Amino acid sequence: MKKGDGQTPFYEALNRGIIKSHIGFVKRNGVSLAVLCLSLDVPSGDEERFEKGVAVLQDLTDFSALLLCERGRLITFLKDLHLHRAVQVAKNIEERLLKESGVGVKYGALTIVDEEESYDTLVGRLERYMEQAEKFGEGKICYGTAKYDFCTKGGEDEIFANFFSDQKTVTLYNFYNGMPLSEDVTVLGYGEKLLRLKTSLAKAAFLKNEPFTFLKHPLLPDTIKADIVSAMPNRAEVVLTNLRFIDKSPVDRENIRVLPDEEIEITIECADGTELYGTIHSLAVNSLAVKLKNPEEAKRSLAGSETHVMLDFDLKEQQQKMVHLRVSAVLFSFDGEQAVFSIYPNHFFKQKIEGYIALQQSRLITIMQKMVLNFYQG
Repeated sequence: MKKGDGQTPFYEALNRGIIKSHIGFVKRNGVSLAVLCLSLDVPSGDEERFEKGVAVLQDLTDFSALLLCERGRLITFLKDLHLHRAVQVAKNIEERLLKESGVGVKYGALTIVDEEESYDTLVGRLERYMEQAEKFGEGKICYGTAKYDFCTKGGEDEIFANFFSDQKTVTLYNFYNGMPLSEDVTVLGYGEKLLRLKTSLAKAAFLKNEPFTFLKHPLLPDTIKADIVSAMPNRAEVVLTNLRFIDKSPVDRENIRVLPDEEIEITIECADGTELYGTIHSLAVNSLAVKLKNPEEAKRSLAGSETHVMLDFDLKEQQQKMVHLRVSAVLFSFDGEQAVFSIYPNHFFKQKIEGYIALQQSRLITIMQKMVLNFYQG
């Protein structure tokens, strides 16, 4: 970035060349690229810990280019990520750096390379964010784009006012029986902390009985949660208030989790030879929650944080056919009555689980259509 202590002209030219090449790549290919700058908290002279932190950072960024800048700051790149996902990745990097290497983040900056970017505008924005983050300290990462500064002093309301004056569409999310329902909607206006949206008739009818909803957009760094003031199915409109960014939400789950509409019995084969029985409470491609029939017996057999088990259960396929699944699993959590497992299905069983989830999605769409029909029939 700037001329630093002890940096040679070739050292600075190396950094400039790498950053400029990434800007050129974005312009030529129209891809999304995030740039992350971190000031690490490493005890003076502790080269071993710094080396370990660098190794972890390289692994977490898929071995992207890593630049050493003035004051020991590091710059790296997060490919094919929009801002909201890049912020989540940056927060995960911060947590895992400390956990896996003992290296903390003092402060940092994150931005997306704009297609009209120059070296000076990109580096200037990063330096501005670093100055803002340094004032906050305590691991603060300031972020934004060429248009939006999400560390602005005006707060979230100023961000929302600017954002919704520029962007005319946003994705609206809600959940029904654990299943995400999403729809791209039109922004009608934002003012006095109220957001008006044009939705489909079905979405407006569904939102009449919902207390809140979620909003996402590639240019937003986090999911927005908003309270529903009113939903008007006859006009296909909804009015939202109390908009706020949230770090984590159900919208950000990597895999869809469904609640079965029928009772699915399951057998848990424990390492000690014990067989436990229950019913599936919820299911995703990578995890499964079980309501146990005998919690006391389960407590004895599931003792230990790394409990490996085998799970046996049947899932419904098309035309009401059933398929038997047997998957390995590791206990994730146990609250006395319900056990949650991380599951590791093979390719065949993974396809069967994905097929079952798709069936549940179709079923929910049918239910939603009936809800709308009932609404209009009075």
